[in-house]
Formats: sequence, C-alpha cells, structure tokens
Amino acid sequence: KSYCDHPFEVKFQGKTKKMIPIKGEWIGDHLDGNVTTPQRRVDISCKDAGASNLQDGSLDAVFTDPPYFGNIQYAELMDFCYVWLKKIIGEGCPAFGKTSTRSPDELTGNMDKGRGLEHFTQGISNVFQKMSKALKPGSPLAFTYHHNKIDAYYPIAVAILDAGLTCSASLPCPAEMGGSIHINGTGSSIIDTVFVCRTTGIMQGKWIVRSPEGLAEIVKQDLNLLKAGNVNPTHGDIRCVAYGHLIRHAIWNLRHNWDKTKATATRIEKVMDWIRFFGGWAEVERFINISGKEKSKENSLFSVQETHSNYGDKNGDVPF
Repeated sequence: KSYCDHPFEVKFQGKTKKMIPIKGEWIGDHLDGNVTTPQRRVDISCKDAGASNLQDGSLDAVFTDPPYFGNIQYAELMDFCYVWLKKIIGEGCPAFGKTSTRSPDELTGNMDKGRGLEHFTQGISNVFQKMSKALKPGSPLAFTYHHNKIDAYYPIAVAILDAGLTCSASLPCPAEMGGSIHINGTGSSIIDTVFVCRTTGIMQGKWIVRSPEGLAEIVKQDLNLLKAGNVNPTHGDIRCVAYGHLIRHAIWNLRHNWDKTKATATRIEKVMDWIRFFGGWAEVERFINISGKEKSKENSLFSVQETHSNYGDKNGDVPF
C-alpha cells in the first residue's frame, strides 16, 4: 500500500541501495483512496487487440508482448488453472463462462492446428497496423521478443513494415533465468530483444551498418554491456542479440519499397531474402571472437574482444 502511494525506483551505488521517489506518481484509480483526487481509468479487455476500436492518433505509447511462436503452448497449459479457478469463482462471472480458454481468435503458432508462420504473420500485422494508426506521430510501439530460430522473427519484421513503422532501436535485455525448467539444457537464450518502433523519428548513425562485420561490432558492444551487468552471454544469447539487429536492419532497408498488399508468403520471403543476402547469423558470427571453456552445458563464459573499427558516425542522427 505504501509503495502504491509513493512509488520509487532503486539505485545501487556500490553496495549501497538508494530509493529514488517518483514525484507526482501513484498506482491505483485514486491517490490514497481519496475520491476527490484526479481519477485514472484502467481498462482491461480480454479480446483480440486487432478488433479494438481506438481513435486515430490518440495513444502516447503502446507496450506489448507478442505471443511466443514455438512449441510451448502457454495458453493450453493455462486450461489446467482455468478449471480450478472456475470452480473457486463459481457461476456468474462472464470471464469464466466458457468450458475452456480456447478461442478462434488466439494468436499462437501451433502447427498441429494449422497455425504456421503465415497465420502468425497475419495476426501480428493486423494488430500492429491497428496500433500504428492509434499512435500519435513519433510515439513508440515497443515490445520484447526472442526465439532460437530466425524464421520466427520474419513475422515481426513483416508486421512492423506493414504498419508503416521503422525500428529505431533493438536493445538486448535479460528476460529469464538460465535454470528455468523449460529452457534448461536446451541452449536457449535468456536474452530478449526490446524492439522500439515509430512512424517517424531519428536513428543513431552508429546503429546502421552495411556489412556482417559492422553488425558484429554492434553485437559485441551489446555483449560488453551485458557483461558489465553481470550477465555472461551464452552462444544462444549472442545469436539472439544478433537476430534482433538483423531484423532491425532488414526493416530499415526494406521500408521504402514495401508493399503490404503482396501475399503474406511473399512478404515473409522478402525479409528472408534480405537477411540471406546480407549474410545472416553465419556471417556475423565469423566476426565475433568467442573463446573460453564451458563452465557447464547451460552456462558458458564468453570473452568478447571489441575492436576500435568505425562502423558508423557516433554523433550523427539519421531522420526517418
């Protein structure tokens, strides 16, 4: 309760923890339960975001977490929880009126049910286009994503391009513990990429490169920053960081002549072809020096040697 009335951030200075108050902020509909204070409205809707009715140019920002395209069907696992919650809550709650959480509008990759990359791409694109129209000019659409296979990133690139957005940043961020049950021993990454997209804005010149070697330099800088935060990147982490930058560059280079009226399969192939022409992960990996013995199968220590080669104008901004 105290945090809701006086939220704060935590800053570490050496071993000392300091609380930084966020002035003028609170959590809840009213401050300290006082109905005379300004009210905030929270609207939670359990429905397809692509069917939402939002006014054009009305949103300051959109933050989302797209469905995971893979073999872990979280929604199906939730059916086990749903049955017990339904028994506890009882009759009369519309949210628990169905016999299952299954919905024809759900957007998950599930090859057993015929929901492949094209289905996933169409759904993500529909939502991103809707959100792009609702955003104020220059306002961000930001989301996190990672996958072990580059193919699962193609729908993300297509959706961003269909929405008329440009990816102005792709930032690696630790998202899971390496010992998590569902990734333990799989060589999977614990690093998400935070994609920040806008209809108009600026791109830092140093983030735009023309070769796998240049992209490797960006990746190595990211890895050094992760290591400074006590994260030892595994091979899977390095690969996913590179995937994020590859997708960002594909979007940057394809945005001018993009035609969202083409067939979904054609648009996916266009992204795939650009990345293949650029060289993909295989070429980027050649310029990343990975050394050191494995500490364990799940936790390898990587030594990244950063060079001083220039891969962009550090002080230059490129408008879009």
